[in-house]
Amino acid sequence: MINKLLCSLVFVLLSFQAFAFDSVSWQKLNENLRLSLDLSVRGQYHFRTNQLSNINTIGIDMHKVFSGENGDIGTLIFQGYLTKLVNVKPFPAIYNRKDDLKFVCRICNFNLNILDKNLLNVRIGHYELPFGLEYNIDTNGTFRQFSNGRTLGGKLDWGVTANGKTTWGGYEISLSRGSGVDWTDNYSTYIVSGRVERSLSYDSFIGLSFYQGHLRAAKSDGYFDRTRIGLDASTPLGPFTFLTEFSVGKDDGKEIISALFEIDVHNPNEKLLAYFQLATLSHHLDHQDWDSMIQSFLGLKFTPDNHWTISAQWRQDLDVFDNSQRGSVMEAQLRYRF
Repeated sequence: MINKLLCSLVFVLLSFQAFAFDSVSWQKLNENLRLSLDLSVRGQYHFRTNQLSNINTIGIDMHKVFSGENGDIGTLIFQGYLTKLVNVKPFPAIYNRKDDLKFVCRICNFNLNILDKNLLNVRIGHYELPFGLEYNIDTNGTFRQFSNGRTLGGKLDWGVTANGKTTWGGYEISLSRGSGVDWTDNYSTYIVSGRVERSLSYDSFIGLSFYQGHLRAAKSDGYFDRTRIGLDASTPLGPFTFLTEFSVGKDDGKEIISALFEIDVHNPNEKLLAYFQLATLSHHLDHQDWDSMIQSFLGLKFTPDNHWTISAQWRQDLDVFDNSQRGSVMEAQLRYRF
């Protein structure tokens, strides 16, 4: 039912979009266009298993603002990457094997302007779910990540959102298919999510997020319900920035608590960024004790110019779930955009 409603909404919005495009005079296609070829090589070393692996990607990153006689119509974002895994164990759920080769559409959507001053826009396509710190900080293709992958099981989905900016902050409300990275023919799943943000100053904000999903269980034909309520915030202090997010909810009858704290520091020209994160995920079933995982992350990113980015991160398990073993991973990445 939810997916049928979603398809109807997409059809109506695409019809409106086509009408809007037909009613304006076009500018040159290369105006307001940012197009980059993005290449990266990432290596990972797992100390406990003495395992070396790497992930290689090549892709296109395009950002295009379409405008007409009466102003901007909307913004198209396309980030498509061919990704090659080499001896990656365990491999992410969207892949089929440790040496897989796959095209991944990271962010592929069109954000249609409805009201002036960005008071209301409608986004159609593949996008990051509006939840937590991830909403304001682009972490795609980088080591630096926040809590969405751990607590939500993923941060991308196909759907439609209403979003906008106001004098007090911003908002985005999403209705999506619940299929994640890949488009599937499963019409039984859905996700309703959203985030409202209050801007406290130019660099400070506090956000409130929600998530309600009916999802397919991994490696199973069964389904389950996932709910989350989250709170996140960020504030600078000199060269430092303090960020935190916290969420509670349930996966069916299992209670879930997730938390993350980050402190980062950058130099005056912002070419060098160092960060430390402490993240925890806990779950609890009736008549059982709480079980928790705690991880620390120490990372460094150097961007000498508009083309090169050199990154490294050390991930350390401080505590793990029952029947799991602690691990330590060192990662390095070289990225070039032109």
